[in-house]
Parts: sequence; structure tokens; C-alpha cells
Amino acid sequence: MIGTELLRELIETVILTGKVKGINPVSLLLIAAPESGKTSVVLERACKSIEAYADITGRGIHAVIKANPELTHIVINDLVACLSHKQSVNRYTIAQLNAITEEGITSIASPGGIEKFEDGKRGIIASLTYELVKDARHWWNKIGFTSRMLPFCYMYPADLIVQIKSDIDLHQQYGNNGASPPTTKKPKDFPVPKNTISVEYPAEFVKDIRRIADVRAIILREQGMRRLKQYHALAQAHALWRKRASPIVTEKDVEFMSKIDKYVSYEEAQPL
Repeated sequence: MIGTELLRELIETVILTGKVKGINPVSLLLIAAPESGKTSVVLERACKSIEAYADITGRGIHAVIKANPELTHIVINDLVACLSHKQSVNRYTIAQLNAITEEGITSIASPGGIEKFEDGKRGIIASLTYELVKDARHWWNKIGFTSRMLPFCYMYPADLIVQIKSDIDLHQQYGNNGASPPTTKKPKDFPVPKNTISVEYPAEFVKDIRRIADVRAIILREQGMRRLKQYHALAQAHALWRKRASPIVTEKDVEFMSKIDKYVSYEEAQPL
């Protein structure tokens, strides 16, 4: 979709956090109004490291982890659907998402017996609307879910909406003739490394990322430890996104984090 280049770059970078040696996968929360392309952009990046679900529960999360050892991220197309069950189910689902995004799920004792997980740590990529965030924030803050997720809160400016509608018209016109519009651009291939890769991280850029993360933590009224880990992970993953052979963090990755940083909010959407 037009205008989603930065969003696509962020999603690919988040997926690659699962392939950087020594760091945990970053979890991403895409917050925007309906019709903002949240789900479609994520689903474009299909690979073995992610698997998408229209709905999932806490017990379903356990099954996914056991069945997919190569998975680094679970994609939830619409968190609204997952939280439309009865309250007890919803709370258990969020509790399990809370666990796998940081400490990981290692074992569970239930009436059916004891389940053990060799590697129960995964990242989450989920989409939801502003309204659901407002409704859920109080409880999420209490259990620490808000700081475990990286919120990316965005909106389409008016001129971009006009461009998107024009593009829809063009696709409709050519689609009726069984052809593709001449302006259609397919996203580049997104190969994900099978094994984890070490990323060199010079001290000067560690300091730059620390400064950006600290300011954001103050704005979000957080202590900022989790946010700092996320920012460091993203900087290294973006270096891997740019270069797969001997990746190293440079000023380009700091620039990327500066762009992303202004969208890191649960309250205020910024135009793409």
C-alpha cells in the first residue's frame, strides 16, 4: 500500500530481532484507525519466522509454541478479535502474551498434567485500534504489558488518503481488464536468516540509542529499562536488515530509530 514504506521497514526489522544473537525478539503493537493497512502490511512479510492468527487464546498460544519451534513471532491480525471472548479468557490470553514476550513460558501445571516448553519465549506483532487501547490501558499498565510491547501509533495524513484512493481507482480500472497497473510495485523479497547472527555495536552508537530511549521513557512516564532493551535490539536488527554479512550498527540505524521513536506512543498518533 502507498505510504507504508516506513511501517514495512519497521515490521521487517522487528521480525529480524528474532535473528540477532544475544537479544530477545521485540514485540510490536500497531495502533491505528480501521482501514490503515495494519494487517495487510504484516501479512506481506510471510516467512518461517512468523505465523499469523485471526484469533488466539492462552491455550492456543501454548499449542503454537510447541508446534512451531522455528517461530520467533506470533502475529495477531486483530487484537480486538482475541479480546472479544469472556473476560476470564481474555485475561488469561493477555497473561500468556505477557509471559512469552519477556521471561518466556517454561512449564505449566494444569489438571491435564505438566507441560514443559524448551523455548517458550516469542515476540508478538499485533494490530488494534485507538479505542481498544484506551479501554485496555489501565489493566495493561498494572500487569506491565504496555512496556513489554513497542507501540507504533500512526495515522494517514489527508493527502496520503487521497493518493491511496486514487491508487484503488487505478487498480479497479486495470483489474477489470485483467491487467496490473503500470505503477504497481511489489515489495522486495524478505529472506530471513535460518540461524542467529552477531551484530557489531560500536559504543558511540550505543550512547546515541540510549539517549533516544531515555527521552522516550520520560515522555511515556516509564522507568525505561524495557524500552531501552527494545531500542538496542531494533538498532541491531536494522543493521542486519541493511546488511546480512558482518552487520554493524552505524548512524543509518540511529537515524532509523529517530524516525521510529516519534511514533512510540499509546496516546498520540503521528502521520506517516
